[in-house]
Amino acid sequence: MAKKKKKQVKQGHPGRVQAPVVSMGRVRVDRGLDALSPEFVRWYGERRQDSETALLALAAVRETLGMYAEVVGLESVTEFNAPKLFGVLNSMIEFEEAEEPEDLSGELRMVLYMAWADYLDFIEDTGRWTQDLAELSWLRGNLETAAPFSADALSAPGNPGELEEQALAELRQLPIVELAHGLARWCLGKGAAEWGAGPGEQFLASAAKALEGELPKGLDEAQAELVLSLAIASLAVAGVITLEAHASPKAGPAAGAFQKSEGQQAFSANYVFLQAFLDLFLEAPEDADEETLEAWGLSNLWLLEAIEGSAHRVAEPRDEQWSPAAWEQAHQRLGELRFLGLVEEGEHYTLPRLVAATLTDLDDELDEEDLQDEELNALFGFDSEEPKREKRAEPFTGKVLQLKLGLKDAKPPIWRRVLVPTDLHLGDLHDIIQASFDWYDGHLHEFRSGGYGGTSYGPDIEQMEFDEDESGVLISELLKAEKDRLDYAYDFGDGWEIRIEVEQVLESAAGALPRCTGGRRMAPLEDSGGTWGWAEKVAAIGDPAHPEHGQVMEWLEGMGLDEIDPTSFSMQEINEALDQEF
Repeated sequence: MAKKKKKQVKQGHPGRVQAPVVSMGRVRVDRGLDALSPEFVRWYGERRQDSETALLALAAVRETLGMYAEVVGLESVTEFNAPKLFGVLNSMIEFEEAEEPEDLSGELRMVLYMAWADYLDFIEDTGRWTQDLAELSWLRGNLETAAPFSADALSAPGNPGELEEQALAELRQLPIVELAHGLARWCLGKGAAEWGAGPGEQFLASAAKALEGELPKGLDEAQAELVLSLAIASLAVAGVITLEAHASPKAGPAAGAFQKSEGQQAFSANYVFLQAFLDLFLEAPEDADEETLEAWGLSNLWLLEAIEGSAHRVAEPRDEQWSPAAWEQAHQRLGELRFLGLVEEGEHYTLPRLVAATLTDLDDELDEEDLQDEELNALFGFDSEEPKREKRAEPFTGKVLQLKLGLKDAKPPIWRRVLVPTDLHLGDLHDIIQASFDWYDGHLHEFRSGGYGGTSYGPDIEQMEFDEDESGVLISELLKAEKDRLDYAYDFGDGWEIRIEVEQVLESAAGALPRCTGGRRMAPLEDSGGTWGWAEKVAAIGDPAHPEHGQVMEWLEGMGLDEIDPTSFSMQEINEALDQEF
C-alpha cells in the first residue's frame, strides 16, 4: 500500500506562497508586475544604486499580491485595500514562522517589510497610487504589526482614524451586532434578575420577548434562542460581559468600549464579538447525523466560494453529489446568516467585506486545540501541513495504466490521455487530474467506484465522511484491466465530473511518469458554472453580438485574460505541470 501522500501547497490561504499550478489571479499579478518591472528596476537603481536587488524586492511583492489576489481579488497591482493586504502579508509571515520554528531571526519579516516599503515608495513617486494617501501612510506605519484591525494597528502613529471609523460603522450596521448591543444592555440590566442558574430556556425565552424589536426578522423561535445563546457566549469571549457560576452576568472589561460609537477600542470589542460569534455558529455540530454534517460542509463550502469571489447562486439546481436533505439544510443555514446580516441579500451568497475578512482571519485568532487542521480545511479550503512530494530516485519500471480522462456532459468533448504508474494512490490521481485540466485544487473532490451510491474515496477530512481515505488506496486496486472505470467529482458547486477509463495496461513506459500523451480542447476555467455555464460563456465570448458578451468578457478580464481559445490543447504545458508535481 502506498504511503499517505503529502500534497503540494495550495493557493487558498495567505500563508501559501507557492503553487504548482498558476491561477488566474496570479496571472493578472504577473502581467501587471511584468509591465512595471523595467521602470521599477530603473527607479530602484537610482534610489538604491543596486539594480540586482530590485528583482528580489519585486519577487517578494509578487508573492504577496498573488496571495492577495487569491483571497480578496485584485483589480490592479497598484490598487488594493491596505488593511486586507496587510492581513495577507502578516498571515504569510506567521505561516512561514510556524513552519520553520527554529528560524527565529525574523529574516522573512524583514525582507517582506523592506520590499513593500520600497514598492509603496515607487507607486507613490510614479503617481500610480490613486487612492487616499492616508491609507498608504497607514500601511507604512503598520507593516510590522501582528494582525490587521488590531488595537495596536489602529492606534499606531500615522493612522488617520478614517479606516477605523468606517470599519466600526460597517460592523454596527450588521443585525447580529445590533442585537448584541441590545442583549448586552438587557443582560446587565433587567435580564440579570432572570438569570438564575444560567442562560437556560426560560432566560432565553425572556430575552427573546424583551428584545423582540431587535431580533433579526425571519428567525423562528428555535433559531432565535440559538442565536441569543451564541451571542451571550460571544459577548463573554469579547469581554463585554463576565459569566461566573451561580451569579448573574456582570460588566466585563470591554463593556464600555463595546457600546461606544467611535475609537479603536470600540472597533476591537465589536470585531472580537463578531469573530467569536462566527466561530461558534460555524463550528462542526457534535453528534450530528450524516445529513447534518453534509449540510454543514456544503454551507461552509459556499462561504469559501464567496470569499474566493465565486459566490454560489441561490437558485442553482441541486448537484447530485449532495442529498436533497443536506442541500435544503445548507440553504437554511445560509438563510439564517442572511437574517443576521452575515450574508448579503441577492441572487448569490455574497459576504459583507468585514465578514469575509473575519472568516479569513479566524485561523490566525484561534488556538490549534480549538480548531483542528481538518476543520480548517473544510472551512477555508486548504491543508495546513503539506510539504512537496519527493521525486523518484529511480525511473518507474512496473506496469503503467493508459487512462482516458473525459469531462462528462462536455460538448464538444473535452478529454485527456495520461500514462500513470500503478504504484500511485488515488490522492496522486487527484493531482494528476488537476494538472491535466489546469485547475488549481481550490475545491473539495471525491472519487466513486460503482456509480452513484457506490464506494466513495476522498481526502482525510473528518466532516466529509468518505467511505475510504484516498491516500490509502492504490490506483491499481480499482483500475486493473482495460475498460475498468472510476468516477471523479470536483467542486461540488460547479459539479465537474470526470469519467476515468482504462484504455490499456502497459508492461512499462519509457520517459517521465505520469505523462500526458493526448487530449482535446481547452479545459473549462475554474468557477465558470459547470459544463453548462462554461458552454454558455464560450458561446458569449465567441459572439460579439451575444447579449452577455460584454459581461462575460469583463469576467474573463477579471481573471487576467484578454481572450481564450476553447479549441486549444497544450500537451507540453500539462507535462510541465505534472513534472513540477511529480
